[in-house]
Parts: sequence; structure tokens; C-alpha cells
Amino acid sequence: MDLSPSEQLLLVLVTFFFSVVGGITGIGIATILLPLLIFLGVNLPFAKATALWINISVMSLSVYKRLKSIKLFLALPLVVSAFLFSPLGAKLSFYIPQRVQLLLLASFVFISALAILFLKPKARIGGVTKLGFIKVGILLGGFAGFIGGMLGIGGGIIANPLLIILGFDPLVVTSVSSLMVLLSSLSGWITYAAFGYFSYSLTLPLFISAVAGSYIGNLLSQRISKEAVKKVVGYFALLVAIVTYLKAFTL
Repeated sequence: MDLSPSEQLLLVLVTFFFSVVGGITGIGIATILLPLLIFLGVNLPFAKATALWINISVMSLSVYKRLKSIKLFLALPLVVSAFLFSPLGAKLSFYIPQRVQLLLLASFVFISALAILFLKPKARIGGVTKLGFIKVGILLGGFAGFIGGMLGIGGGIIANPLLIILGFDPLVVTSVSSLMVLLSSLSGWITYAAFGYFSYSLTLPLFISAVAGSYIGNLLSQRISKEAVKKVVGYFALLVAIVTYLKAFTL
């Protein structure tokens, strides 16, 4: 990944900014950061590895904060299947045309924007049974991990809305999916890094900026309107999706 010092600084600053936004709103940032990396001229596999590393950095703090509230017996099916299928998606991506990947990415960014703007989390099931979550978790975790690894987005944008639509408690979904995103991002990132698609010189700066931004965002979340910030992020994500569509069609 050949970025000039000024571009590397810009990447670190952009990561910090969106990590703050993610900390305020609880929104995953890899889905939005990935197209921005591509616009900076970063090669697609490098961009995906970088976005997944940023995901790992942000989610590590999120999981640490929620560790006591994560119900492992519920998380296990989702997490294990996502962890196992993410590398498969990453490996398959090397055989898929870049235009197709960008179109898929733009579609998920668009879906993410709509979910941010219009999805109102409401539990419609009186409780989450262990057997019910195991069945859903294995299938959904595998699908989210596979697509997340293929596109470099972690899979949270796939799993979260679907689990909420199915009626699972949003609080349970948030805590469980944070662990899923962390581990599926980790296994996907390892795959891209093993093929040489990662700049290790950016490892520490991106980790520090992502964790610091997420931490500051969590502190600011008590003082800033989450709904106002979500609307700004949602409309920005719509713009990113449109530009990504245009880039895909001009390849």
C-alpha cells in the first residue's frame, strides 16, 4: 500500500474522526471507511485489510466494555461460524472481479445508511431461547462472516439488522455482535495479511487513533444527541454509496 506521508496522516485522522462518531452512535465504521480508502487510491485488498484492522481496534474496546454482559452460550454459534467463514470469503474475493465487489460494497453501504436512518430497534420476542439463537446464529453468523470477509466489512451491518428484524432483543444483539465482528474481522484480516495485503507500518497509528477516537466518542455520547449524529452519518453513508456505485461503473 503506497501512501505518501500526507495520505497516511489523512488516513489516521479520518480513522480517528469516524471512530469518535462510532463511539457516539454505536455504529460500525468499517463499512464507510472502506470506500474512503478506495477513494484515496488504496488497492482493494489492502483497503479491506486496513478496514478490518480498524474494526479489530474499535471492537476490542467495545468487547472489553461489554465483556460482563456478553452471554457466551448465545454468542458462541454466531461467533464460531462467522470466525470460520470469514477467511473463506476473503479467499474467494481474489477470484471475484473488482467491479462486482464494489457494487456489493456500495449496496451494503446503502443498506447500512437506511438502517442507520430508519431502523427502530424493538424486541418482538419475549425472550431469546438458547435453541432458537443456536439455529439462527450458525446460519446468520456463517453468512455474515463470509460476506464480511469477502468485502472487508466485518459483518455487523449484516447480522445486526437481521437479528433485530427477527425480533431479538437489541441489547443482546449489540453485545453479542460486537464479539462476532471482532473475531470475524480478526480471521479475515489474518487472511489478507497472510497474502501480503497489509502495511504493518500503519498498525500502531491506526490502532491508537481508532481506540482513542472510540473512547472519546463514548465520553461524548452523554453530551451529544445520538439521533442528530446518526442522521448526519446516515446521509453521508448514502453519499458514499452513490459515489461507490459510480466508481464501480467507471472501472
